[in-house]
Amino acid sequence: MSQRISGLSHEEATGTTKLIYEGSDRFLGRTANLQRILGTHSPYIARWFGGLVASVRQPDLGATTEPRLRGLASIKTSMVNACAYCTAHTSVFGQGLGVSEAELEAMMDDSYKTSDLFDARDKAVIAWSEAMTLNKAQRDPHAWQGMKDNFNDTEIVEISMACAMFNMINRLNDSFWTDLESEEYNQKQWNAVKGLSVDEIEAFAGKFAEVGAAERTAK
Repeated sequence: MSQRISGLSHEEATGTTKLIYEGSDRFLGRTANLQRILGTHSPYIARWFGGLVASVRQPDLGATTEPRLRGLASIKTSMVNACAYCTAHTSVFGQGLGVSEAELEAMMDDSYKTSDLFDARDKAVIAWSEAMTLNKAQRDPHAWQGMKDNFNDTEIVEISMACAMFNMINRLNDSFWTDLESEEYNQKQWNAVKGLSVDEIEAFAGKFAEVGAAERTAK
């Protein structure tokens, strides 16, 4: 299957789309094909989509929980949905956060539940993400209790946001037949694991207003 909707290259992008790519490269380590699709065809939504992904997923860009936990939520969500594109992305990024190959393998099924590779907090996050993704969280008292026993409300919200966000992203990529980039390209995500700050992403977001206003005036 070939990708259903095309996206502009870096060289072709201008205006808001170009700025979206710059932000994605900086705060997500590289510009994924989904971001190219969204940035090309709906840039005024995509500019905030990229910021949402970065703030929910990355270290030090808004979320206060341990990045590994949000990474586990993203990975398990993509695995449960059988989204090959997102499972590849989240697994590579997870490795940048210290998730091992053995841990990834154990997360593919229920092996994680009895694995010594995960502590109680890890297991609670993985179980909760699976329940949310299967839309069973509302009636799964065990998954909920696991979260309440290990996390405060802020942590539960942020971990749940990671799961919910990747459920959306999974659906987009599956529906668009998004082409998977090379593993080497996706390892560039590791460039955005350290050294970023909320101040930096807020300053970058401020650039969109001027660029967008100029584009609308030109039309």
